[in-house]
Amino acid sequence: MKLANALSPLFDLRFALSTALYPTLKSILFNPWLLLRPFEVSRVFMGHLWVVFGDGVDGAGKEVKDGLVKPYAKGVVLDLGAGEYLSLFLRVPLPFMVAR
Repeated sequence: MKLANALSPLFDLRFALSTALYPTLKSILFNPWLLLRPFEVSRVFMGHLWVVFGDGVDGAGKEVKDGLVKPYAKGVVLDLGAGEYLSLFLRVPLPFMVAR
């Protein structure tokens, strides 16, 4: 195994933290009660993360999804996507989703 492949998850983790940690901390400062609900903090963090990673993951997995869904799907298939409708499920508005 190449060293770059072995360290790849660490680079992804560093990118994820640099992308979503600051906005999550900003959300906690905006609403300190989040600290009493760690599950909500996790949802906020993942919401910020999917804003950045969502399109790449959706695009990279298109062929796999087509192979899994098309042979078995009948009628209309609704694909909500990664993180696009997060505000429907969160009770806490995220700062990047609030109109300015």
